[in-house]
Amino acid sequence: MKLIAAGAILMLAAPALAAPKGAAAQDANADGKVTLVEFQAGRGGQMMTKLDADKDGKLSRAEFSAMRKPKADAPAPAAAKTGKGADRMWSRVDADNDGLLSRGEMDGFLANRFKRMDADNDGALTMAELKTGAGKAKVGI
Repeated sequence: MKLIAAGAILMLAAPALAAPKGAAAQDANADGKVTLVEFQAGRGGQMMTKLDADKDGKLSRAEFSAMRKPKADAPAPAAAKTGKGADRMWSRVDADNDGLLSRGEMDGFLANRFKRMDADNDGALTMAELKTGAGKAKVGI
C-alpha cells in the first residue's frame, strides 16, 4: 500500500514512476512496452482506486491533497514545498476548474506525463524509460 502511494506521489511530483514491478504491471499485453492507453489505464486506474475515498469516480481537492501530504518525520521545508506543489499541481490537472478531478482530466494529465517520459518519441515507453524517468523528462508540464 505504501508503494502505491509513493508511486503516485513520485508520478505527480517529479518525473519518476514506481519501481519496476509497478512499471512492468502496466504492460498489459507483455510486449515489453507501455502504450499511452496502457499507461493511462494502469496509472489512472491505480490512482483513482487508491485516492477516491468516497468512490464517486472523481477526486476532490481533499482526496488529491491527501496523497501529497508530507510524512510526519519530513523536515519543515519539505512540508511547505509540498503544499505549494499541490496548489500548482491541482491547477494543472483540474482542467475545467470545477474543483473535482475526473478520470478524463486524469487521463489528460497522464498523456502529458507519458509524452515527457517517451525519450525516443516512438509512442511507447520501454521499461528503461519507465525506470529512468526521474530527472530525465524532456519538458515540464
